[in-house]
Amino acid sequence: MDIAIINTWLMTFSGKALGIISNGALGIEEDKISYVGTTDGLNYKQADKVIDGTDHITMPGLINSHTHTGVTLLRGGAQDLPEIEWMNKGLGPFMKWLTANDHIIGTKLAVLEGLRSGTTTFAEYAGFVSKLVKQVYLPFNVRVVAIETLNEVSSDRAHLKPTDLYDFDGAKGSAALKRANDIFQEFKGNKLVSSMYGPQALDFCSVPLLLDIQQQAIDRGCKLHMHVAQGERERLQITNRFGKNQTTIKILEKNGLLSDRLVAAHIHDTSVDERSLMVKRGVGMVGCPSAISMIDGIVPPLGHYMKLGGNAAIGTDQAPGPGHHNMFQEMRMASVLTKVINKDPTALPPWESLQLTTIGGARVLGLDKSIGSLEVGKRADIITINLKKLNLTPIVEKPIRNFIPNLVYSTTGNEVDNVIINGNQIISNNQFSNIDELSIIKEANKRAKIIFENAAEDWIEAGSKMVSYHQNGFL
Repeated sequence: MDIAIINTWLMTFSGKALGIISNGALGIEEDKISYVGTTDGLNYKQADKVIDGTDHITMPGLINSHTHTGVTLLRGGAQDLPEIEWMNKGLGPFMKWLTANDHIIGTKLAVLEGLRSGTTTFAEYAGFVSKLVKQVYLPFNVRVVAIETLNEVSSDRAHLKPTDLYDFDGAKGSAALKRANDIFQEFKGNKLVSSMYGPQALDFCSVPLLLDIQQQAIDRGCKLHMHVAQGERERLQITNRFGKNQTTIKILEKNGLLSDRLVAAHIHDTSVDERSLMVKRGVGMVGCPSAISMIDGIVPPLGHYMKLGGNAAIGTDQAPGPGHHNMFQEMRMASVLTKVINKDPTALPPWESLQLTTIGGARVLGLDKSIGSLEVGKRADIITINLKKLNLTPIVEKPIRNFIPNLVYSTTGNEVDNVIINGNQIISNNQFSNIDELSIIKEANKRAKIIFENAAEDWIEAGSKMVSYHQNGFL
């Protein structure tokens, strides 16, 4: 045995509930879990390393099911804006000044933040995503679902009015599809990397390209991960292109794109009937509560989708807007916002939020046979959480275990003190094993200052509402 964790509260997430084991223990051999049970049943003294889990919770590593980490250097640069301005006027002026290396630095920063707060799997959605995999995820020994962004629209859109249709460039879409196909071959057999296709959205891709992508996904036996029905900006594009009574869901259904092969991010601009149809077709949903509430002023319909019987998960989306890549914050936001929107304090209880970031995320991403729960034979993606913190005190186990709700409502993420991915210990007793965290922070600050300074004139000329905040002395 390589690693043993003993005397801990195990949350296995096997079965319908949380699979809690008192005085639990976990054994790891190479990259897999070899024992799950009580400490009394494990011969842990033969292990190479023993972690004492007293007053700790040991659980599966968290899964960030939808994220764009490459723009993390723009954190704090685009928020408190009308949704219609956010992409073109808010983010656009800064995006023009990001270099390829800036995307790498941003991803490093985001991944370290995620690791610090217990995330062990990232569904990374980006253009040229293979570079992020090779330069960040694999060197850091982090599990990633590599999703190449596929779109046919020019990135120079700041001058367009909300009602102006995007021009499609077929050559751009074909080049992105080739990159996506190359990923499958490039990382074939790598235990840390899986992949799926990432058509950006119906307003960013032509229907012929979507159908081509779907056929290739069928041939490869993989999924499509797509932004779906994400607000007024998309709706304007869809109605202007397809007709005033058309919606994203109607077009996807008409073309046979609603199926259990589709992972749909956001979906907050859908009707009750459309969500019911999506659940019927087996579509997986990923909600990003912080991002959508900050960017769109809308609560993602996570609770409703789950109530309908759909498979759902949570992601952080991107740092400009919500400001973080912390899955504990997302759990809390998901639960609290769902209670508020439904005027029901029992909606989306903490155990459901926890499932969304573990076994639920694994199911949506098609990885539940290997990660998402603590079971013998599954990959050893594991975190421990120190309960002996002010915000998690007191620790009570009878008549209820109060630390279950506290995990969602009180945990910040800083309580995670051990992170293991594929059997490798990435964080040990709060310290990164082989990553120079301070040098990455220093580099990120240096590059961000340059980007913001270079983009200043473009940002002012774009004239978003944030410019007036600045001019009035609030920023």
